[in-house]
Amino acid sequence: MLAQDSPFRPFWWGIGLEDAGVGGRPDVGTYGRYEFEDLPPVPFAMSGDLSWLSAQPEHGEWCVGEAPARELPELRSACARIGLALPPAFVRFMGSAQLQRRVRSCTACYVDLSRGPARAPAGDGYLVRFLADQQGCLYWYLFLTGDGRDHAVVCSSGFFDPLDYGDDDQPDEVVFCGESFETFLCRYWLENEIWFADTDHTAMPAVGAEYLSRYQELSANGHSVTG
Repeated sequence: MLAQDSPFRPFWWGIGLEDAGVGGRPDVGTYGRYEFEDLPPVPFAMSGDLSWLSAQPEHGEWCVGEAPARELPELRSACARIGLALPPAFVRFMGSAQLQRRVRSCTACYVDLSRGPARAPAGDGYLVRFLADQQGCLYWYLFLTGDGRDHAVVCSSGFFDPLDYGDDDQPDEVVFCGESFETFLCRYWLENEIWFADTDHTAMPAVGAEYLSRYQELSANGHSVTG
């Protein structure tokens, strides 16, 4: 799904990258909300098989998960009952401990899969939670269109769940942050690896320098933090 086709405003909730050379990404706390249009493209072809992630090293610390999500079979059944199909890359990642150990989070986010879809507060679609901040600051969701033909990734400080919908159901609290699950995952993986390379001096991914260079060019002519 393209940003302009989403019922939610596009922003990127992420970590600051100013120390890594991106002036438009200052550190304003645990997360900043940055202009989505300033983001450079992800550096791999998005084929759905996560081959780019399979080629990365596994990690022993700060991984978003270390076991197949036990909620996945129940979630798939709940989605199938209302005619929704989960993206193949999403199913592959949630069912693989090896892939989850290749994605680190410097803010200690973790896989937190809901057991069923919740009605989205805007648009004809559903939300499926899959990633949570350790302190409950933010949650990331699949947005599945009601006709089952498209999806995106959205982020919100609100907690949406089919069993506990919560009080925070305002559409403005949900922002578009990824054209697909694989695209979101790639950007999330890479930006966290850049942070670890800059802060903990771990190895920078081969595509990291190019991503930073393109980001510097775009943000120099663009925007900064929006809130």
